[in-house]
Amino acid sequence: MGPCPTCAMGLTLIEAAKYENRLEHLAVLRTFSEGELLARLPFMNIAGSGLFYAAEQELPSVGFRAVNEGYTQSYGVVDQRAEAVHLFGGDVDVDRSIVDLMGPEARASQIEMKVRSMRLTLESTVINGDSSANPRAFDGLSKRLQPGDAMAIDNAGGAGVGGAPLDFDQLDALIDSVNSYGGSKVLVMSKAMRRQLNALARANHGGVYQARTDSYGMTVHRYQDCDILTVDRDAQGIEVMGYDEAGGTSSIYCCTFGDQGVTGLQGPFQGRYGISVRDLGEVPDAPVFRTRVDWYVGFALLHPRAAGRLFNITTAGA
Repeated sequence: MGPCPTCAMGLTLIEAAKYENRLEHLAVLRTFSEGELLARLPFMNIAGSGLFYAAEQELPSVGFRAVNEGYTQSYGVVDQRAEAVHLFGGDVDVDRSIVDLMGPEARASQIEMKVRSMRLTLESTVINGDSSANPRAFDGLSKRLQPGDAMAIDNAGGAGVGGAPLDFDQLDALIDSVNSYGGSKVLVMSKAMRRQLNALARANHGGVYQARTDSYGMTVHRYQDCDILTVDRDAQGIEVMGYDEAGGTSSIYCCTFGDQGVTGLQGPFQGRYGISVRDLGEVPDAPVFRTRVDWYVGFALLHPRAAGRLFNITTAGA
C-alpha cells in the first residue's frame, strides 16, 4: 500500500521549523513541539481536501515451480480508504486599550495561550477524538483501536471488565504485534502509567526500562526499543489518558510513525503547508485587535498493523 503519489513525505514540526523563516510561525511551531506526542508525529503534506489511499489487507501468494510449469496467478487485497483534513484553529481578540496600556507583549501572551490550547486540544484528539461525538473532528487512536479489534490486546487476558495492573508479557505482546516498517516504535501513555511501568521494572530488577538525554537536552524514557511519549492533560485540565475507561482502567498505545504508519495530515493555506498565523488588525465592529490561527489538519493510520492498544490496565494497587 501507499499514500497518493502527490503527497509529500511527512515532517515533524521540529523538522518543519528548520525550513520556516517567518518569526511568528516559528514561535507557533515551537509551542506545538512542546508536547511529546506532537513533537514526534510527522505531518504529511497533501493536495486537496483529503488523502485517498489503498490499505493493505492480504498479500498475494507466491510459490515454487518446476521446469515448464507456470506460477499460480494471485492478487493482493487492498481496502480503499480516505482521510479528510479538518479546519482547526481560533481567533484571538485583544482589546485595543490593553495593547495601548500594557504594550504589544500583552497581545503576544494571548496568542501564545491560544496556540497552547490548540496543542493540548490536538493531542487530546489524536488519542480520544470521536467523529460521532464531534463531526468536525477526526477519530483518534481510542476510536480506531477499540476493545475487540484485532490490534487491541486485553491486559487482563480476557479475565473480565475489572482489569489488572500492567503486565510485562502483555506489553511485550503489544509491541510485537506492531510492525516497524524499518523505523522505530513508540509507546504512548499517561505520566501515571509511565510511573507504573518504571516501578514494575524496578521491582523485577530488569534493564528493560531506561532513561537517557537526547540531543536537545531532554530526558527520553525507553522500554525495550521503544521511546515512551506521555500525554498529560487537555486544554480544560482533564487527563487525556487517565484511569477513566471501563472499570476504572487505562490504555497504552504502540505506534510506528511515518508515511506507511501513523501520521498527521496537513493541507496548504495560500500555497504554503502548515500552521497559518494572520494578524487581521483592528476589526471594524469592535475596538479589538484580532489574530487568526488556522491549520488544515488530519490524522491517519495507513496500515492495519501500524498501531496497537493494550487496554484494561488498572492502577498498581487495584
